[in-house]
Amino acid sequence: MKTISIIAVLAISLLVQAVHASGWSNVAINGQRLTVAQLQQLEIAIGSQIAPGAYLVDAQGCWANLSTGEVGCLGSVDTHSRYGSGERTSDGSWNHYSNSAGMGVGGTSDGCIYTTTGWSNC
Repeated sequence: MKTISIIAVLAISLLVQAVHASGWSNVAINGQRLTVAQLQQLEIAIGSQIAPGAYLVDAQGCWANLSTGEVGCLGSVDTHSRYGSGERTSDGSWNHYSNSAGMGVGGTSDGCIYTTTGWSNC
């Protein structure tokens, strides 16, 4: 078992070296694979590291990692509590999923509040 683990670590290490040696990163955005240099420039521009994966990104900076299912928006902050989790964005919008209520609620910067059950004040 120890030998298999060592071989796996070496194989992964060689793969990572090959990816970087070829100049290509392990990140693709909207179907375009980034070079290592492009990935580094993007990470500097947004001030965050980007996990490996195939991403879809829209014009507002919201993204989905198709490899992991993780989603988010640039400039947003994830929030977590014992009752659920959510997100606040830099434009004042927010959303929260309540585990205890079994539904999500959200709001927009113009004061609209909505639920995932279809209710909204706007």
